[in-house]
Amino acid sequence: MIGIDISDQTIKIVQLSAGRGRRLGCRYLHLLPPKVVVNGIVVDAAAMEREIAKALASCGAMYRKKDPVVASIPESQSFLRVIEIPKMNEDEIGEAVQWEIAQHIPFGLENVYIDWQLLAASDHPIQPNHQEIQVGAAQKKVVDALYGVLKKLRLDVAAFELESQAIVRSLVSQEWRLKEGLLIVDIGSSATNVIVYEHGASRFTASLACGVASLISSLSPEDTHTVLENLHALPADIVEKMRVVIIPGIQQLATDIRGIVDFTNTSNAKHEVTEIILTGGGSNLPGLDDAFQKHFDDVQIQRGNPWVNILTGSGATHPPMDLQESVRYTTALGLALRDSVPL
Repeated sequence: MIGIDISDQTIKIVQLSAGRGRRLGCRYLHLLPPKVVVNGIVVDAAAMEREIAKALASCGAMYRKKDPVVASIPESQSFLRVIEIPKMNEDEIGEAVQWEIAQHIPFGLENVYIDWQLLAASDHPIQPNHQEIQVGAAQKKVVDALYGVLKKLRLDVAAFELESQAIVRSLVSQEWRLKEGLLIVDIGSSATNVIVYEHGASRFTASLACGVASLISSLSPEDTHTVLENLHALPADIVEKMRVVIIPGIQQLATDIRGIVDFTNTSNAKHEVTEIILTGGGSNLPGLDDAFQKHFDDVQIQRGNPWVNILTGSGATHPPMDLQESVRYTTALGLALRDSVPL
């Protein structure tokens, strides 16, 4: 299966073999020209078709057109929540979800595709005689534009998936499924996704309009290109230039995430955030660890491992790339795992 993770700045592609003993077939990061994707929406379909074709071709002989593709939908253009509804027959849930989600969704029901999943019983407190439903919604204008491009490329589109779903599938192992108070922070090129995960579900998600591209916006175009291409292994001279310009933005990002944590802790004091998982290429930024330690001295902070659900069992091998590079592919790996790791 092939995972295609798309942002305003990059296309990231991962291919995983099927079945037990999954192996990485190929991975590739491709920088997009400006104004092909804007705010997560494909605005130049012809250019996008060319860029995805280039990226797939760069995967080499391992890529096959018959492989099913799962593509990402940006968090800023989607919605994911857990809702409670009275217990009812499954054939009645769809209509109940529509009524309930209309109160929360910011886009308007006529403008989105909606999917839902009944959650298994857990220790998360709910009202008597109610059940929990995880609901995802994605803007039609985002899905339709990207679907049109992928079909023109004659790709076998298996699904579209919200970024937060793919990130959770990539980072949350079976042993972590029932964890309480887990906050996942994915710092990408265009935005930062924040996911509150506990008791087997993403309870809250948010997208902050702060990513690597905005943090380094004062750098020259040449240096910006170097950073976006080499976040996992930045040249020393670029690191020194970055330190001067990104520290205020990183500190503000940590402050904003602290605000989300405080809100979460206040609204659900029984299950406070106790652990933060950092991922995405932006988690490699210089100065990031110091900023987060300053704002979260009472919380355990660590890098996520996107191989926990791939390299499993007695036959597990070392990851085919180091952690600094691996975190750049967290979402793409999660997309490619869709057929074998249920949420």
